[in-house]
Amino acid sequence: MRIRSAVLSLLTGSLLVASTATAAGPSVASTVNISVSSGSLRYNQHVVSAKPGLVQINFTNKSTAPHNVSLEHNGEYEFGATLTIRKSATVTFLTLAKGRYHLYSSVGRDEDKGMAATLVVK
Repeated sequence: MRIRSAVLSLLTGSLLVASTATAAGPSVASTVNISVSSGSLRYNQHVVSAKPGLVQINFTNKSTAPHNVSLEHNGEYEFGATLTIRKSATVTFLTLAKGRYHLYSSVGRDEDKGMAATLVVK
């Protein structure tokens, strides 16, 4: 009886390990860090790069003014955005193909004032 329990425990443990391994989400291809300094109306990065696939975008806004990071691809196609935040950080995940993406803050007139950058996915 003890041997059966031990075998059953081993099998159950193996099944749990297997199911945990397959339950993990897709892996991140690249991480992009974008930030705004306190009192600034510009991103600290002008050009950033990533690999195609799932891209993690870390946005840190040290300013008291609200800002975000929006992505535009092929002209006017809005591809996605981070949360609009002030004096904090946020993370967004987007699946991106090869190409050039225009990054900008869509808050008020931020983009017109120069809060823009380029993301190159290659």
